[in-house]
Amino acid sequence: MDPQNRDSISEWNLHTEFDSNNTARIQAAFDAQHPRYLIYRGKQGKRILYHFTRMVAAHPDELKLHTKRIYLSVACFDSDAVEGAFVDFLLVLGNNGLTLRKRLFAQASSVMKPEVKEIIQSVIESGDLSKLKQLSTKYSVLINGRFQPLSLH
Repeated sequence: MDPQNRDSISEWNLHTEFDSNNTARIQAAFDAQHPRYLIYRGKQGKRILYHFTRMVAAHPDELKLHTKRIYLSVACFDSDAVEGAFVDFLLVLGNNGLTLRKRLFAQASSVMKPEVKEIIQSVIESGDLSKLKQLSTKYSVLINGRFQPLSLH
């Protein structure tokens, strides 16, 4: 190694990068990839929510990802994200998992807009997925060009 590079490396403070604001973002990405808990408790909720939204798009059949995405949306008090997460969750479950659908709805309904709450409750009770067409698909990653059940065409 030439002396100039050695001097510049020796002057570099290794801890500068690890103590920066980006450290939490990097840790959030790792936490999203290998989640240890169902409910995230940390300062990077929005960033983790983004990661889980992408993970749901990549692995739509993994129910645990949908559940975590709903919990993160609620924790972030993001009614639009809750709407999109629930649309995707209900599409994947179909008419299965009634108890889970009801429990997650009860836990997330406080963050939902009144009209969204009414539609989702109706879908859960009736099992009629076509009613989801009344909701916005802006925050759904499964309807938005990746996956759309025939019942919504």
